[in-house]
Amino acid sequence: MLIVAEQWERVLEGEARASLESRLIDFMIVRRWFASKARVIHSVCIVESVPIHTRSSVVALLFIRVKYVDGTSEMYTLPLTTAFGEQVAQIQHDLPGTIVATLKVQAKDSEQIGVLYDALWSPDFSRTLLTAIERGSRFTGEAGVLIASPTQAYGDLIGGGVSLDPAVLKAEQSNTSVAYGDRVLLKMYRRLETGINPDLEIGRMLTAMNFPHSPPLAGSLEYVRKNNETVTVAILQGFVHNQGDAWNYTLDAFDQYVVRCQVQTPGSAHELTFAGSILEAAQGDIPLVARECIGPYLDSVSLLGQRTAELHAALATVQDNPDFMPEPFSLEYRRSRYESMGRLVSQTCSLLRSRLNGLPSSTEQEARRVLNNESRMQNRFRAFSELETCARRTRCHGDYHLGQVLWTGRDFLISDFEGEPARPLSERRMKHSPIMDVAGMLRSLYYAPYAALLRQQPLWHAEGAGASLDPWIRFWCGWVSVAFLKSYLKIAETASFWPGTQSEFHVLLDAHLLEKAVYEIGYELNNRPHWVGIPIRGVLEILEMKTRTAM
Repeated sequence: MLIVAEQWERVLEGEARASLESRLIDFMIVRRWFASKARVIHSVCIVESVPIHTRSSVVALLFIRVKYVDGTSEMYTLPLTTAFGEQVAQIQHDLPGTIVATLKVQAKDSEQIGVLYDALWSPDFSRTLLTAIERGSRFTGEAGVLIASPTQAYGDLIGGGVSLDPAVLKAEQSNTSVAYGDRVLLKMYRRLETGINPDLEIGRMLTAMNFPHSPPLAGSLEYVRKNNETVTVAILQGFVHNQGDAWNYTLDAFDQYVVRCQVQTPGSAHELTFAGSILEAAQGDIPLVARECIGPYLDSVSLLGQRTAELHAALATVQDNPDFMPEPFSLEYRRSRYESMGRLVSQTCSLLRSRLNGLPSSTEQEARRVLNNESRMQNRFRAFSELETCARRTRCHGDYHLGQVLWTGRDFLISDFEGEPARPLSERRMKHSPIMDVAGMLRSLYYAPYAALLRQQPLWHAEGAGASLDPWIRFWCGWVSVAFLKSYLKIAETASFWPGTQSEFHVLLDAHLLEKAVYEIGYELNNRPHWVGIPIRGVLEILEMKTRTAM
């Protein structure tokens, strides 16, 4: 228990502050948003506290530096407040995971026992943040200022006197989100980096140009240090009424596809095959058997390709902002990316080699084939480094997959422009070929059927059904990828970022597909080892195709 005199805010002073910092270690390490659970922590230090007064209490917005034994560090944010009396029992019962520590506040003639807890679960605090954004408020801390800012979309998104009761979304991710009725959503970033977050930066740009296929940005919270360094703390977006993300929508669509395949007439199963290049197939028509078996999802994924191309075309039109203006594929950029791709292959192969003995026998055999092709992968990336093209590099999504897209029941909205969370902010703000996003989505479409099978494993493996699904999976992956690409190409081929020839596009897509699949191997080994067979097979299929254009 932490003990302070007179007022709870003194927990941020002297010995009490040191005691609080020691408790923060245990609190943070089990949070979903804490990114480095596998690393050894050296120390935790509160480096900034910004007081924010609400109607009923004071909240201290903490900036916490976590140092690791390897000498590196990360910054996290945690809004902290207190509860006393009857509210303590309610929080202990309903929100035990939000409690940081118990607290005793001693006065001359009395004392109070309470809890310190994450203030995002305090409705008063959430309402205060919303009001602050509307008014453009400022809150002064020890070393800087927290600045709340609305955009021109704020008034359109919030109006009419409707209820805006805040509610923290239950699905805790790397950020924490608070919904205000069905109008807006506050996303608070937990791991912070110096510089503007691409989610805020791209959101501002798309909102300013009235791009209709991403959530509009209503406002932001940014912390500015005395040396003018800026840190994005939170963004406020329009609330999207949706039926879930495109990932789960796709898994359900694949389940329905399997049911349709199972009722195919005898003798027609041979038609459920797909061979060759998806790019070559995208130049022709999708066969009737694919439309009959895959069903309405083909039209949906075609719409997703259209929305993706519209996003890329919109971002490529910006000419008055140096952070967005398209840039050429310079030799320096190609060499830098080639070196990065090469390091990724070397590191991933080293990790895979060290984990071989723990893999199932069939996966181990395929993993050894990947390792035997290490030099071949390096050679495939060399074609990227040698490519002289008129293609342009632009801002793009950066971490594009089915989970980053919302399905409304009729349309798709593209969200979460943070980029790959594991990469430094400076890398996430770099300009790349939008084809990198295309590769990310194609890889996500490749993953989906295997994820659906894992989700329904008892059903699919009944009576040996799992083995018989392999050609159906290839058929599904092939034609949904073709539908996505056909629609994407109709718009993208006329955009300013597009390469001059089909062969140049082939090189770019091939390199990004392979890079993404190699990255997936490392990710799965570290996070979901039982899934690693999916990207291992993906790498082999990319390498074994006769042309560079295939999945």
